[in-house]
Amino acid sequence: MHPIGRRDFLAALARAGVGAAALASLPPAVREALADGVSPDVLVRSDRPEQYETTLEALGRAWITPNDAFFVRTHLGTPDVDVKTWKLEVTGAVRNPLTFTLAELEKLPHLQQAVTLECAGNGRGLMRVPSTSGTQWGTGAVGTATWGGVRLSDLLHRAEPASDAQHVWFECADLAPMPDVPRFVRSIPLAKATFDTLLAYRMNGKPLPRLHGAPLRAVVPGWYGMASAKWVTRLRVEKTPSDNHFMVRGYRYNAAGEDPTAAAPVETMRVKSLITRPADGTRVGPIQRPDGTAILRVQGLAWAGPAGVREVAVSSDGGSTWQPAMLVGRSEMGAWRLWQCDVTVPTGPSDLTLMARATDGAGDTQPLAARVNAGGYGNNSIHRVRVLAAPAR
Repeated sequence: MHPIGRRDFLAALARAGVGAAALASLPPAVREALADGVSPDVLVRSDRPEQYETTLEALGRAWITPNDAFFVRTHLGTPDVDVKTWKLEVTGAVRNPLTFTLAELEKLPHLQQAVTLECAGNGRGLMRVPSTSGTQWGTGAVGTATWGGVRLSDLLHRAEPASDAQHVWFECADLAPMPDVPRFVRSIPLAKATFDTLLAYRMNGKPLPRLHGAPLRAVVPGWYGMASAKWVTRLRVEKTPSDNHFMVRGYRYNAAGEDPTAAAPVETMRVKSLITRPADGTRVGPIQRPDGTAILRVQGLAWAGPAGVREVAVSSDGGSTWQPAMLVGRSEMGAWRLWQCDVTVPTGPSDLTLMARATDGAGDTQPLAARVNAGGYGNNSIHRVRVLAAPAR
């Protein structure tokens, strides 16, 4: 599906004669997303279920991604949850089963944390996958927000998990339109749940939007976004991981034709970087230094799993040589880093292939091309941008 901006999408509907009555028939979450005044910085990959991708230009504007520009990934469509009657259950292998309303959760100790979330399929459209039904994401199914809520560990401490409990299941309100389609359930190890996982009801200082999981979602730092389940209604503490389809068969690094149940699961985010400026296909004007050399400033973002980003390098000659970039701006565990690099380029007109590669704290470096898997997951191939450099000024 060819991506279009929201404003262009609305204009196309108007040209096609789609009026207010037809728009009113859309699900509430879609009407909300397509409302006038919503950021045009989102590409509509699919409107049902909702899949919205942030543009590279928008990602490069600020360290925090605004709510209305933050990517949206849904599996079964956005549910309508009545906050007034919604409750969160904590059940399973616990000594003290618990139930909370949103108002009761808001009275518990509050935490705000900046965390980068990336869809596991981000970059799938750029990976040479023979055949996949997944959304053909480009580079923008990623974003950083300040999430506000309660520590999952605080709730589990009150519930007192059994001594043999090992996993926490997230059961959610979204349901498939067809009865034979499994509901979306994810689980994470209890050790991860009690370490840094957050249950968020606010996003960038505002009530959590419906498209992003209101009234409550999980935020699992360092793991791909499918672990950060939205519209959570029940926490089940269990001895074993979830046996849900999206755990057992979905989100696995299986090769084409391989049994997904035997493949490694998709969990921690792979180290990755993006060039946000200059944009691909643009004409740029390098700056000439007094010594006669020409430089071009390249900027971008880099993130990784729990190991964090250690360094970023940039090439202006297609990977023949590399220069170290400078990590700039805020540095918070679980959130991406901004970087910039002044690369040396020819003084005359030239076609340049800019590349950026990041290395995490464990020493893992982005590959030239990520290993292909049937689901198109974890594509952390080195990002390339081609620009036309004018004579240095």
